[in-house]
Amino acid sequence: MKKTFAMILALIMMVSIVLAGCSKSGNNDSTANAGQSGDKPIKLVWWVHENPSFVDANKKMIEEYKKVKPNVTIDLQVFPYDAFIQKIRVSMNTNTAPDIVQMFGTWVREYAKNGLLEPSSNGAALEAEIYPAAIGGFQYEGKVYGAPHEFNIENGAALRYPKKFKEAGIEKDPSTWAELIEDAKKLTKRDGNKITVRGLDITSNDSVVFYFLSMIQQQGSDFWNEDQSQVRLTTPEAVKAMQELVDLVQVHKVTDLTKLGTPDEPYIVFYKGMSAMTTAGPWTIAEGQNTYNVQDFDYMPIPSYTDKPPVFSSESGWGEVVSSRSSNAQAAWEFVQFMTEDENASAWNLRTSSIPAKKKVAEDPKYLERAPMVKAVLDILPNGSWIGPLADRDYFFKAINDAYAQITYGKVNVQDGLKTAENDINKMLKAKQ
Repeated sequence: MKKTFAMILALIMMVSIVLAGCSKSGNNDSTANAGQSGDKPIKLVWWVHENPSFVDANKKMIEEYKKVKPNVTIDLQVFPYDAFIQKIRVSMNTNTAPDIVQMFGTWVREYAKNGLLEPSSNGAALEAEIYPAAIGGFQYEGKVYGAPHEFNIENGAALRYPKKFKEAGIEKDPSTWAELIEDAKKLTKRDGNKITVRGLDITSNDSVVFYFLSMIQQQGSDFWNEDQSQVRLTTPEAVKAMQELVDLVQVHKVTDLTKLGTPDEPYIVFYKGMSAMTTAGPWTIAEGQNTYNVQDFDYMPIPSYTDKPPVFSSESGWGEVVSSRSSNAQAAWEFVQFMTEDENASAWNLRTSSIPAKKKVAEDPKYLERAPMVKAVLDILPNGSWIGPLADRDYFFKAINDAYAQITYGKVNVQDGLKTAENDINKMLKAKQ
């Protein structure tokens, strides 16, 4: 799923620290300050972004919590996405900070680093219950600063039209990368030199980055140095991985970059019938069914690039954090912990069409019964690892995608393109460490 995180975070945080008062007051009315335990009235303010399914699931969670904690009132405040980002940047170190924020995992470390979040007293249990890839972004210097609810996976599966497979004479799913490419060639349709149906589309910003990184890992290598302070994008494995993605356009000719930079992202191209297979996160399934009213597709597994297991990296997804300025931090964490209980976590994932961050929920057969389309990704969740401390997610992704485009267009060779991306990312990482 696409998320943005602006480059001015550190500057805004510095300003907010100067402006902040000394009192710890996430909520200043008398009800909010009534107490932390027992039956005393407590008010918690919870900030979230405007996502219809998330908001509905959050409201239902509040209703359920009211049944067990009638003395706790939760004021759910919903903001448009861009306004939400700006609001948490400016407010988290002030007396207007909320008690709870629904925050994307990639952002959490910066707020924890600046002392703006309250660590969990139950961190060890959360680490044991939640997949490492999902909780990685919520960890900082040995503590856990939130509870993720979704596994933000973009690897391991593709949107697929079974009818197009049947028409091409393909009777089974590919079990190797070589079979995947051969199937893609059979599925590609042309009008002269123009591709009218893409056989295999791995050209979205997210797919380029995540498949590039996973293909490095599936060769037994890594894209980080030992202490994850610098990236390694010019290894033989990295060069081979990037060349493979470029070859889909230049050599195999099963996709193209004609939609690059346009509003028609690859998953939209798929739902318009102009692609037979498109790599995309499971969040696009509901988008296709509900927004584009397409029903005749499924979600197929993508085989590993090598004969090794399909290991991959993932960003940590959405979850709850508690403000360090909250006057009711204990009560806030009690609500967050309530959200992680098996039944509640499962209900939230089903209502939001998201992949569970909690192992027990993802492995529960009842979850698969209610969400059978996502089996391809559920099967590989144990193979995931946290993507690492990107520092500036947007910059990291742009550098790799720029290299991919420049190489694919033939403006630079693979080695030079990756060297530029490596240098640019490492300069950014050094500046922000």
